[in-house]
Amino acid sequence: MIPAMKPNGRQGSVAMWATLLMGVLIPGSVGCAAPAAERATGAIAEAVERSLGRGTGSFDHSDWAGLLREGTADGLVDYAYMERHRAELDAYAGRLAEADLGVLDRDELMALLINAYNALTVIAMLDHPGVASIREIDGVWTELEWIVGGHALTLDNIEHNVLRPFFRDPRIHFAVNCASLSCAPLPRWAYTGPELEAQLEERSRAFLTDPDNASLKGDKLRLSRYFDWYGSDFTEAGWEPRAESIPAFIAPYADEHVRAAIEADPGIDFEFADYDWSLNTVEVLSASAGEPDARTLVTASLLPLQDAEEDLGFLARMVTWLRDTAGGLGWLGPFFFGVVYALAVVFFVPGSALTIAGGVTFGLGLGTLTVFVAANVGAALAFIIARYVLRDRVEKLLAKRPALQAIDRAVETQGWRIVFLTRLSPVFPFNAQNYFYGLTGVTLYQYVAASLVGMFPGTLLFVQIGAAGAEVAEASGGAAGWGQTALLVAGLAATAAVVVLVTRVARRELQKALAEVEDAPEASA
Repeated sequence: MIPAMKPNGRQGSVAMWATLLMGVLIPGSVGCAAPAAERATGAIAEAVERSLGRGTGSFDHSDWAGLLREGTADGLVDYAYMERHRAELDAYAGRLAEADLGVLDRDELMALLINAYNALTVIAMLDHPGVASIREIDGVWTELEWIVGGHALTLDNIEHNVLRPFFRDPRIHFAVNCASLSCAPLPRWAYTGPELEAQLEERSRAFLTDPDNASLKGDKLRLSRYFDWYGSDFTEAGWEPRAESIPAFIAPYADEHVRAAIEADPGIDFEFADYDWSLNTVEVLSASAGEPDARTLVTASLLPLQDAEEDLGFLARMVTWLRDTAGGLGWLGPFFFGVVYALAVVFFVPGSALTIAGGVTFGLGLGTLTVFVAANVGAALAFIIARYVLRDRVEKLLAKRPALQAIDRAVETQGWRIVFLTRLSPVFPFNAQNYFYGLTGVTLYQYVAASLVGMFPGTLLFVQIGAAGAEVAEASGGAAGWGQTALLVAGLAATAAVVVLVTRVARRELQKALAEVEDAPEASA
């Protein structure tokens, strides 16, 4: 049984890019008021007390373990895989709903609650496709209710009213996952009663050896926000394990450099890192993943149109505004349009909408020239910003994307070729590429040169879509109009076919290049 969740409108890709930009420019701008650990009352409290007092039962989490094994990588979630296996995920949630919590052994109950929190969070994300952060889902922690053991609970109820106050184990914070990059990562296995102690220790060590969560910054420790929001959980009497101070708690789990600094100065000062609420999604880059279909290649891969249906409203408003404004400025129109476009690239506005607007406003020839110049100017500006202005912030935002790490290694040896191939067949959006490549060893000259060539096919296609749409609208009144429409459709089809072919070839070449880089150490050994 899956509880009915309150409806929430799907978020457009504009919101996604705005959230990503906020994370770059204003890290930590979205705060968190940590709820207190307050014991639940009523039937759920009675069930937990029975379990803690005399429970001996167990619960099988093998189905959830299978989903984690295949649907996660490096702590991140392959939400596409989870959606394809939604039936198994819902079946697991149904078994959680019917579990008898009161008969479970203490560790079995704790493991069930942790797994329930993590699985239900994944379901919440699947139920709200298109969001860039869990925080975009209204009431996700406090209002959306799920059935667990026959009790209606929110995610906050599970964590702050049951797990924390009844079990009083601070390692819970390293086990529950809130679908964000700075959250404790999901393992590729499920928590189980017999292995719970070892699993919590392993998760604590994995979290606290990650430099994003515990590292040295000068003469201070730089720690995860968990220690700000839940500091007393690690030091308060009655919690186990605990220590007299936060650094003392961290020391046994941290890497040798952090541990040595704490041992040398037990009263070492510490500060808290910014928290990245971006979605913890895997960016799949695999030769075995199969070829994308034509719609994906044309409408998603070539330019950063993440969801064509969600962008229709934004596209209509943008096209209308740019057409009316730039179209009425005479010879200044292309210049005005180009400035708007270049700034939009820097601020992560979906380029596909603007590119189509260029075709609508100026036609195929002038529209292609205007968009082509503006897109490359915007790309160069974002590249420079990432390299010289916001390097630390951009680096942190992009650090946990496995696809980017693979590309970064390839750039070291193949430079502009990798840039060119990702421009033709991007594994992550064009606007994000501008910032990412600013962190690599690629020179500005190489980046601009590769972008000029690599961006042209997609630019031409989307400008042609806009120009064709404008001409069809003008010529659709008579027989001649329908003939012109047929020619335009044929031209679009031919252009799309060429772009699809070029993109597929580029995709295969990119996969070969990345495979060569991955195999290089073994070959040289």
